[in-house]
Amino acid sequence: MEFLVYLSAALIIFMFISGSPLAIAFAFGSSVVALFVMGMPLKVLAQLFFSSINSYPLLACPFFIMAGNLTLRSGAMPPLKDAIQAMFGHLPGGLALATIVFATFLGAISGSSSACLAIIGTVLLPIFVQTGYDRPFGAGLAVTAAEIGPMIPPSLFFIIFGALNNISIAELFIAAIGPGVLTAIFMSLTAIIISKRRNYATSPKASWKVRWKAFKGIIPLIGMPVIILGGIYGGFFSPTQAGSTACLYSVLMSVFFYHGITWKGFIESAISTTKISSMIYMLIMGSDIMGRMLAYIELPQLIAQVVISMDLGPLAFLMVVNILLLLMGFFFSSIPMIIIVLPLFLPTVGSLGIDPVFYGVLAVMCALIGEITPPFGPQLWIAAPVCQVDMAAIWREAWPFLVAWAAALIMTTLIPSIAMFPVYLLR
Repeated sequence: MEFLVYLSAALIIFMFISGSPLAIAFAFGSSVVALFVMGMPLKVLAQLFFSSINSYPLLACPFFIMAGNLTLRSGAMPPLKDAIQAMFGHLPGGLALATIVFATFLGAISGSSSACLAIIGTVLLPIFVQTGYDRPFGAGLAVTAAEIGPMIPPSLFFIIFGALNNISIAELFIAAIGPGVLTAIFMSLTAIIISKRRNYATSPKASWKVRWKAFKGIIPLIGMPVIILGGIYGGFFSPTQAGSTACLYSVLMSVFFYHGITWKGFIESAISTTKISSMIYMLIMGSDIMGRMLAYIELPQLIAQVVISMDLGPLAFLMVVNILLLLMGFFFSSIPMIIIVLPLFLPTVGSLGIDPVFYGVLAVMCALIGEITPPFGPQLWIAAPVCQVDMAAIWREAWPFLVAWAAALIMTTLIPSIAMFPVYLLR
C-alpha cells in the first residue's frame, strides 16, 4: 500500500513539473490510490467527479464571474476611473491611492484578481506613465492592489472555501471586509511614502462641482455591491441568488445607464465565464479525489497530532500556519491551495477552538500573497505582458506592498475582532 501511495505522490509531482494541468495531475495521481488501495470501483470514482461539483453554493461562482465580466464591459470603468481620480488624484501619491481604491471597489464587483489586474494595467497604468510615475512602480502597485479584489466580497475564493468545507459563505464575506480594508490602508500608506520620496507628480485638485459630477456618474455602479451585500445580510437571498441578481443588475445597468455592452461584449463575457468556471470546476473535481486520498492516509489527523504534541495555543498555531501557507505560496497558486491545502488544518482548527471563519480569512490572505511571490506567482506572469514590464522589475517594486499585506495579516491574526466583530453581530 505504501508503495502505491508514494507512486501516486510521485505521479502528481511529475505531472505538475512537466506542465500538466493541475486538475489532471491531482485526479490521475490520486486515482491510483482510489482504485488500487482504497478499492473504489471505477464507476464510483466516475460518479465522485461529478458529485464533487453538484453543489448549490458553488453555482454562485459562474454567476459572479459573469456579473463581473458584464460590468467590466458595461462602459462603467471610465466613469469609475474619473471619479476616483477626482477624489484622490491631488493627494501625495494621489494616483497610487486612486489605484488602490479602484482595485478595492473593483473587487466588490468582479471578485477576480486577474480581472482587476487587467483593468488596472490597461486603464490606469498609461495614466501613471503620462503623469510622471515610473512604469515598473505602476506595475508593482497594480499586481499587488489587484489582490485586494478577492478579499472584498463577493469573492470567488471564499465561495469555494465555504462551499467545499460547509462554512457560511455570508460570514466569510463579512469577515473579509475588515482585513481587506486594513490591507488597502497599509498599502496606501506605503504608496504615499514611496511617492513622496520619489517626488512623483500629483494631479490638480478638482473642484467640488467636478467631484460631485464624477460621483453621480458612478451611483448606478455603487448600487451593485449595495444590493448584493444588502440582500445577503438582509436575508433576502442566498449568495447564489445574489450572483444571479448581480448578473441581471449588470445587464440593466449597462443598457439603461452606461450603454457600453454589445452583443459581441455579451458573448465575450459568456465565453470568459465558461473558461474560468470550467477551470475552477475541473480543479475541484481533481482535488476532491486527492482530498479523499489524503483523508485515507490520515494526513489531516497526522497534522493535528503533530500540533497537539507541540502544545501550541491558538495564536501560536495560527502564526505557524500563516508561515507554512506563505512558504507554500512560493510553489502553489491560490485556488489549488484553497481546495487542497487549507482544509488540511481544519480538524486542528476545530480542536483548538478557533472559529473556522476566522481561519478561512487568514488562510485566504496567505494564499493571495502567494499569488505574487516568485518563482511561481501566477499574477507576476500575467502582469508582465499586461503592463509591458519585466517580471523582475515588477517584483522589485511589488515587495514593499507585500510587506504591507504581511502587516495586515499579522495585525488581523493578533486582533481577531478586525475580522470577527461583524460576524458576531450577524450571528
